[in-house]
Amino acid sequence: MTSMTLADVAAHAGVSTATVSMVLRNRGRISTATRQRVLAAIDTLGYVYNQTAANLRNRRSNQIGLLLHDITNPFYAEMTAGLSQEMERHDLMLFLANSEESVPRQQKFVESLLQHSAGGMVLCAARQTPPLFFEVLKRRNIPAIMVVRPVNDACFDFVGTDNFLGTQLATRHLIAMGHRHIAFIGGAAASATRAQRLGGYTSTLLENGLAIHPDWIVCCDAGQGAGREAAAQLFRAHPAITAALCYQDVVALGVMQALRALNLHVGRDVALIGFDDIIEASLVEPGLTTVSVAAREIGRTAGGLLFSRMQGNDEPPKRIILPPTLVIRGSCGFSG
Repeated sequence: MTSMTLADVAAHAGVSTATVSMVLRNRGRISTATRQRVLAAIDTLGYVYNQTAANLRNRRSNQIGLLLHDITNPFYAEMTAGLSQEMERHDLMLFLANSEESVPRQQKFVESLLQHSAGGMVLCAARQTPPLFFEVLKRRNIPAIMVVRPVNDACFDFVGTDNFLGTQLATRHLIAMGHRHIAFIGGAAASATRAQRLGGYTSTLLENGLAIHPDWIVCCDAGQGAGREAAAQLFRAHPAITAALCYQDVVALGVMQALRALNLHVGRDVALIGFDDIIEASLVEPGLTTVSVAAREIGRTAGGLLFSRMQGNDEPPKRIILPPTLVIRGSCGFSG
């Protein structure tokens, strides 16, 4: 059977070869209708992008790409360490890039990996990544594992945690400690992960007959400074709050600072729980109670799955969810 060429796809879709090339590279100003027509032609003809096909046959390098949206978050440092260890076991080299939530920067990194015949990639996609990015990535036939942030595309492997269960565990613990006025601090309003964590928090409140106070649920950026500012405003406006569940540990560390500035004692006047179990959570005083999502294990698991795909594993895409656990320290106080 004769291999399909770029020209065959262009003829079938009624466009130029340049247009097909731009669609495959997700470049240029091309209408949605034209993109969809080109993608449909690719599917119909079974066309495989030549560069990737050659890579799959004999030119795959030992380079692996890791694309994150925030390399300053200690959680991702732990995850990267786990992935790096797994890659080293297989003599693979890991390259790290930071999208900073920029879709164009993310696309540029992926293109660079393809141009250098990378063996595969692990992605925590930028928040506003359009569906078309994933559609085109599938057609490039490079092994790609999604981590932490789930994507609405069942064609990709995913490794992450159960965010809903994690905040359920945390909220139940606060309620068991006697708290009835519990806030939720952190995360971006458009974040799907935040929606899952917020769902665990609100559902647990309702299950226990507790009211949901919208004013006690606040967004903020991922960082101690943002957490400090958000908490300062929240606790000044609502002094009835006795406990807070934070979207991330880095936010919780900032909340700790704000509470001290307000002369409130963490673990006695206000209970506090974070999410991620970064190293710093065990180093502060009092220690931060937090939801552990095994960041290093997420990295190792993603690495093992990626290597198996590179070796030819063509099983249906896997969705691996590592169960969260609650790590209890002094920031919630201790029951007698």
